[in-house]
Amino acid sequence: MPILSQPAFGPKLAITFITGGVLLDVWTLVWRYTIAPSDLTPSQRFWYLGLLLTGLTFFIIGAFLGTIGRAARKAEMPPAGEPTKAEERIQAHAASNPNPGMAAAAMMPGTVPAAPVAPPAGAAIPAGAVPTTVVPGQIVPGVVR
Repeated sequence: MPILSQPAFGPKLAITFITGGVLLDVWTLVWRYTIAPSDLTPSQRFWYLGLLLTGLTFFIIGAFLGTIGRAARKAEMPPAGEPTKAEERIQAHAASNPNPGMAAAAMMPGTVPAAPVAPPAGAAIPAGAVPTTVVPGQIVPGVVR
């Protein structure tokens, strides 16, 4: 499954912000220079400047969304090149050497491990360790009899 299976929403949102901001500014300026009186009352000046600056803010946000979206997409991508190989080696080493605490917990008497626990290749089983076995009549998840 690809990491970025959903299309990016940034370009659509940026276009919406830019379009909305520009249209808000255009209609605010059309009102001011066509039907508004030459001297604005304090209330009219408040709405005129508020709508004009709101449209300008939407335009600026839309302009920066493209840059922000590209940075976010780059951050979501897996690292390329040698770091991936190093991570594969780390994961392979971790898989071949299970956590000792988990192996000990799986070997406690009276418990049944979720999956069989095998020692790493070439490792000796410590003296006194009791291998886990299924007792007849014991319910084991995932096993059908």
